Amino acid sequence: MSNSKIPKAIFSWLIIFSIILLVSGCARWPDGPGPEPGETDYQLKMTVEVKGEINTDEGIYYIVLDADSESIDGPDADINFWDDEYYYIKLENDFFYFAQVKDDVEKTFSGGTYSGNKIQATIALSDLENPSSIDINVLTTDSDNNTYDSLDSYFSISTGFGSSKDIPDSEGDSGDGGVDFDIVKVTAQITIP
Repeated sequence: MSNSKIPKAIFSWLIIFSIILLVSGCARWPDGPGPEPGETDYQLKMTVEVKGEINTDEGIYYIVLDADSESIDGPDADINFWDDEYYYIKLENDFFYFAQVKDDVEKTFSGGTYSGNKIQATIALSDLENPSSIDINVLTTDSDNNTYDSLDSYFSISTGFGSSKDIPDSEGDSGDGGVDFDIVKVTAQITIP
């Protein structure tokens, strides 16, 4: 082979290789654009069930979240004792709100729905600063934040994908709130969007 044929052979291989790359495309993740492996944005999906019907005109529904990963100080049933580091999702007058207790302003929250006797709320763990576990309590109150009902005790959930908890609550313990504010079951799951 002469010296002039070597550059032509390399040039030919470069053209063929370039065509193969163009036809096959670049490396892609199977699910399209989004977080790369190891950067999955997990989310917490909560379902709250009451014995009656969700009634946002006469009271407030709270999901309170302690994301400091110290399960010795989880959320209490009395709002006055909530730690500044706690987050909460609130359903009041047909609107959902999200805030951290230390903040002065609640933001509207688009990750919640309700129908019949169920409330569902989904929040990205990144909005909670990606904790390794979350302590959770759910409570119902009157419009002045006097507690009608709460879980018998807060519970903890690991934030690993697939973690799940079903927490039953005693029925008939909502006092003056009646069945619309009587929590009977809470489900928490760690999912992906």
